[in-house]
Amino acid sequence: MAYINNAAILRSLSCASFSLYYSMSAAASHLEVDDPALAEHCELELGWQQPRSDHARPQFNTTTTCSRNQWEWHLGLASNANDAIREEQAEVGIKLPLNLSSYSDSDRQQDDWHSAVVINLQKNLDNGNGFATEAFGIIGKTLGDSDVSLYANLGFTHEFNESTQLLAGIAAAYELSSHHRVIAELYQKELSEAAYQFAYQHTPQRQLQLELSLGNALRGNALQLGADITFYFGH
Repeated sequence: MAYINNAAILRSLSCASFSLYYSMSAAASHLEVDDPALAEHCELELGWQQPRSDHARPQFNTTTTCSRNQWEWHLGLASNANDAIREEQAEVGIKLPLNLSSYSDSDRQQDDWHSAVVINLQKNLDNGNGFATEAFGIIGKTLGDSDVSLYANLGFTHEFNESTQLLAGIAAAYELSSHHRVIAELYQKELSEAAYQFAYQHTPQRQLQLELSLGNALRGNALQLGADITFYFGH
């Protein structure tokens, strides 16, 4: 993400912009809080984010995500320009599912609880030392027979020659229907900074998903609009 009216948010979320493969009920998105489900299909996502600024330029990103043999991989690229500064970034990452069903009561459905571990390696293509690592755990639960799902992330992000930062977030998804979903999330990439985001997802057919999002910092003004289109293929 590229929040521009707060230097700390810009620095801490520049790496966070690479959560490009975010899966909410196995649907790709650039949202920040990941859910534990693996992608059901291979996915190609094209994204656009526009910070609220007279000087900021939009960010464009693309990512490919696929699951094979009970694990998921993704490869992403992003281009971000702010004034005369332009950054090209790349990321490769994996998601490994865990199983919490053994900790639940025998009469619970096995899919009530899900968990996973994510590891992302990121590279700023304009900086020889611009490496970063992101690792976090995910836990998620569907609330009984309702259409509400809750997710939580907890881990860290570490940039080259920078201190390690806490990565934490919670999200809720509500299925309006089989083709419509709304999502709300609250997350932080630094101990002193937090942000929120809302998204609407529309899946007009099985091979396509459209998403619109709106986010801001809890303190200050760092409004950002986003739009994504995801194509599903394979399987």
